[in-house]
Amino acid sequence: VEIPPSERRVNLIMKGAVRKSSNPLSDSPSGVIGNSELPGIPLPVLDPELGRIKPPEGPRGGNSFQHEPRPRRYAYRNPWTVRLFRLLDSVCGRLFGKIRERPKTIERVLVMRPDHLGDFLFSLPALKALRDELPDARIDVLVSPLARQLIPNNWKEWWGFAPLEFSAPWLQRPKKIRFGLRATLGLTRLLRKRRRDLGGRYDLAIDLRGDFQLILASRLAGARYLVGKGHTGLGSLLDVEVDGAGGRHQVEMNLAHVESAGFEPRETTSPELIPSKEEEGQGKSILRAQGVDGSKILIGMHVGAGQPTKLWGVDKYAELIRRIIAGRPSQVVLLGGPEDRAITDDVLISLKGSRIEGRVFDLCGKLPDLRTFMMVAKQCALFVGNDSGPGHIAAALQVPVVSVFSGTNDPAEWGPRGPSVVIVRKRIDPMRPPFLHG
Repeated sequence: VEIPPSERRVNLIMKGAVRKSSNPLSDSPSGVIGNSELPGIPLPVLDPELGRIKPPEGPRGGNSFQHEPRPRRYAYRNPWTVRLFRLLDSVCGRLFGKIRERPKTIERVLVMRPDHLGDFLFSLPALKALRDELPDARIDVLVSPLARQLIPNNWKEWWGFAPLEFSAPWLQRPKKIRFGLRATLGLTRLLRKRRRDLGGRYDLAIDLRGDFQLILASRLAGARYLVGKGHTGLGSLLDVEVDGAGGRHQVEMNLAHVESAGFEPRETTSPELIPSKEEEGQGKSILRAQGVDGSKILIGMHVGAGQPTKLWGVDKYAELIRRIIAGRPSQVVLLGGPEDRAITDDVLISLKGSRIEGRVFDLCGKLPDLRTFMMVAKQCALFVGNDSGPGHIAAALQVPVVSVFSGTNDPAEWGPRGPSVVIVRKRIDPMRPPFLHG
């Protein structure tokens, strides 16, 4: 059976045969992209349909905020929604818009990122840069309940940030509501209570998401100086509006928010998660209890994704597992949450008839939380998965990652960041059936 070039590349990685070269794309005719050679620079994207390389956008540099008013580009497709928010911004700008100077002394800071795992991880370099600039400030970070699990229980070990847990219903997957005004008022109450606990208003608030409901809540809570993107509306309430145009990685976009708040530009770094030695020991114990042989190569695999368009075919993952266990003395551990149970079962059904006893271990939905997932993923020699949170976590743990991008996201903007990441991509039409074929 002839192995496609992209899978040959994966095989080489698992054999340890891939080496750095001066041109990371010179041996990548199949759409495989490595980013370990280009830290901090947006990835080039190979377009299989056109057969040529699209040049990346320039690196982050210069001021990212708007010095002069210009037409705001809204994120909505419906022209009536765009007209509504344009009118709302016009009215709010006239009634509430005023020039505010950034406070000279910044003691209390709020950073808002209450959405998805990858988005939260992409914010870590910006949070670290902010802490370096404000070593003595009290910095609160608004996060989702799921992202909260990635933060140590003793949050003071997390660069001294204080996590504020908030579930934004309009950001959940699958999307249940488009707007959550009632939840926005609940967030306003949460921030006002926090204001009382801190003994004063937030001197600086940064909305990394770019969400009009977060902008509204932080303004109603009395934030003195507000930085964010206005592409979903209420940009007129911002003191500094960051240019939300695409073309650069989200890590750099988040760093641009910190720079736009008046701080010095920082060198781009990758997100990093560091479990304790005790947690690493727990990960080894969990795997040993499942029968995993610690002396053999262990490859982690996550076959699920948050959206159907990001899924690779079940048969493709099953075939990849067969080749892994047939060609070398390695083991595969299937990981994921309860929502991944059905597709993981489909992969196991496709493997019937193959000798997987003692070679393939099913831990999907069996780990209590993401912190435990981190403990297990850290033990893997390689992690393979779709464009989804677990892959981003593995990359942040410094585990080598092969990420299958089969949806409409651009890996130059949304790809995992880590010391050894390879992205395999094939463009698809979002209107086609939600699986990557070929």
